[in-house]
Amino acid sequence: MTEDSKKRVNRTPKNKQPRKTGLRDLLSPSYEEARAGIRGITLEQEVVSVEELKARKRRRTAIMGVATIIFLVTVIVLSSLLIARLDPFKKRDFAGDGNGTAVTFVIEQGETPQQIAESLQQQGIIADADKFVEVYQSESKGKFLVPGRYDLQKEMSSSAVVSTLIGATSNVIYFAVPQGKRVGETLDIIAKQGELNRSELEEAVKNYEQYGVPSNFPSIEGWLHPGEYRFPKGTDTKKMIQAMVDKTKEDLKSVGVTTDKRAFEVLTKASIVELEAQPKDYNAVAGIIENRLSHTDGETSGLIQSDATVTYGLGIRSYHLTEEQKADKGNKYNTYAHQGLPAGPIDSPTLASIRATASPEKNPYYYWVTVDLDSGETKYSKTYEEHQRYVEEYDQWCSNHKGRCS
Repeated sequence: MTEDSKKRVNRTPKNKQPRKTGLRDLLSPSYEEARAGIRGITLEQEVVSVEELKARKRRRTAIMGVATIIFLVTVIVLSSLLIARLDPFKKRDFAGDGNGTAVTFVIEQGETPQQIAESLQQQGIIADADKFVEVYQSESKGKFLVPGRYDLQKEMSSSAVVSTLIGATSNVIYFAVPQGKRVGETLDIIAKQGELNRSELEEAVKNYEQYGVPSNFPSIEGWLHPGEYRFPKGTDTKKMIQAMVDKTKEDLKSVGVTTDKRAFEVLTKASIVELEAQPKDYNAVAGIIENRLSHTDGETSGLIQSDATVTYGLGIRSYHLTEEQKADKGNKYNTYAHQGLPAGPIDSPTLASIRATASPEKNPYYYWVTVDLDSGETKYSKTYEEHQRYVEEYDQWCSNHKGRCS
């Protein structure tokens, strides 16, 4: 080797390899790769490997796509089945007439369809209480669930249970009296719902003292307790009236009323509260009535001034009274013209209003007015001037709701 050739060789750094320029050079291993035992590949091998890798990638992508779709479909199907099975809003029901396991089921007096349904579900007779009520409402056709003992089975359909329970109701007298009804209205309801003779009912309540109603009451008004009643067909009319009166006696006893005088006061006031206020306002209005009765020399002069008492004496139902009607002293139920309590109760009060009247709220108010007949919003005031502002609110409400305050 000549001196010049040595110099040319020495120009390349010891650890730096010559730059690869040809295709073969590019495919051959580097100095470090050769030392590590890595071999080069041929041009033909590289081309085949790249194509194969691409093909494999496409196959993997396709397989993953199909697998993903199958997985998602499976999840959706299983989720749907699970939701359908566990959906708390879906009403369940058994099929058929039961599984053969006999059950004696008892309906107690006064139980509502919802209470009966819940008992049926608790005993495993039906699957869903709400479903039973829904079926009962659609299939009962005016018949009612009657107190008594029934032979049923576990896991019956709601329809099968309804058919069994209402099968004997043709032998039952049923009627439901809403709160706040007058005697005449109550007798109309009993006659219609119980399919009874209206004249016989009217005759039965004339001699009211036979039912234990005190003689200081002018009639049986206030004693025919509201609520649901069921009696066997053929039950004597007087026995049904007695049952209603007895319920009122129980209510009076529960609040400590033991004398005829106190019974008159409580029932008469409660009947006014029942019509003049919403349940949430019973105690407050009962307190206002007490304030008016006890302050005979105040702004209200011992007058209750209840529209409901006046309309009762007139034999009408109305939210509006004329000045002439308010001034009519010939109406013994006119609490605008007569101090103190009216001649007697004006409807059949509930236990809630009886309780409120027996223990009225102590408050400083003398006036009340319901300013919204839909919401029942009632406002109280100490003076007539303040009361008039609330009366204007009521008048405005009536103006905005034509025909509602007549």
